[in-house]
Amino acid sequence: MKNYILDGRYKDLLQWHGIDVEAVLKKAQLPGDALNHRVPTMTEEGYCRFMQAIDDLSRDENMPIRLATTDKIEAFSPPVFASYCAKNGAVCIERLARHKRLIGPMQFIVTQNETATTVEITGHDDTLVQPTFLISSEFVFLTNILRRATKEQIDPVKVEMRSLPSGNAIEMFLRCPITQRDRSTITFKNADLAIPFISYDEGMWSYFEPELTKRLAELDVDESTSARVRSALSELLPGGQCAIEDVAAKLGLSRRTLQRKLAEEDTTFQKQLNSVRETLAIHYIRNTEMTSNDIAFLLGYAELNSFLRAFTVWTGKSVSEYRARRK
Repeated sequence: MKNYILDGRYKDLLQWHGIDVEAVLKKAQLPGDALNHRVPTMTEEGYCRFMQAIDDLSRDENMPIRLATTDKIEAFSPPVFASYCAKNGAVCIERLARHKRLIGPMQFIVTQNETATTVEITGHDDTLVQPTFLISSEFVFLTNILRRATKEQIDPVKVEMRSLPSGNAIEMFLRCPITQRDRSTITFKNADLAIPFISYDEGMWSYFEPELTKRLAELDVDESTSARVRSALSELLPGGQCAIEDVAAKLGLSRRTLQRKLAEEDTTFQKQLNSVRETLAIHYIRNTEMTSNDIAFLLGYAELNSFLRAFTVWTGKSVSEYRARRK
């Protein structure tokens, strides 16, 4: 059964709102250290149990609102922040739909007509019923992002859910009646989604987009340990963390287990490190004006000459020769 990365500080978020994380994991029949890994993962079924356990133990109809409107919720994960930096609500929804798989085992299906846009939230496994708590949280989250980013009172014009939430807190927050149907959808006016975001920042999107695209590509074509190592290194290298211990910790593995898994794929950590360094070095040289010193630093090299020698081995050219060829 496939595991999905939970891209977000779930443990901190739950504790902030007074929820007993240990009790939630126990009720959801998940390992007690499930959220302690640098990169927490769960199966889709486990994630549904996890969200249902939060609902059962909190016994608070406002909890989906409290969680989904936490201060600076846009900083919860890179895909969310990239969406918050969008030009408007339409682009925000498009980005969320594209990158939702990087946040958890859910997907947005977006349809549009001349006047409105509808977002349907579904899982990847059609046999699983997503908890009402989860759907409520997603609807509140999306509406809250639109309101915060525009500083306007944007309300959905139609909301449908498979199972209605208890109480009326969710309806009051959305300011829209919820209808029971066989799917979970939320609809907004296109005119509201065209309102410019005050948080618009194209520069931040340019920063995040290449890495998010890379992560999506790896989800589609490669779920190997090698791919996970390369993804982790892409994040760790700029911070000077390039040791196998750093990557093992981020992936929630021991050094020995990581080495064994890589050996099973007929590769080594050093080969994956060299591959990531080569890819990033070429990207930096092609697309930025950074100096060789800066690039060497971002790739985790202690000495400039070590980077320069490695680059010549990778490409058969010096950095200056490679730059000249690109002009």
